[in-house]
Amino acid sequence: KKEFGADCKYKFETWGACDGTGTKARQGTLKKARYNAQCQETIRVTKPCSPKTKA
Repeated sequence: KKEFGADCKYKFETWGACDGTGTKARQGTLKKARYNAQCQETIRVTKPCSPKTKA
């Protein structure tokens, strides 16, 4: 489950570079909150970096 609800719409930046722990992060700023939802103004999400594929 996401820590921010489906009623919170965010505008996300592009994913950052991978850090030393093998994850990358991006930040989102609140664009719209529906149904008086309690939304954080900014959120930060991380995900594992995908292994580099050779072309």
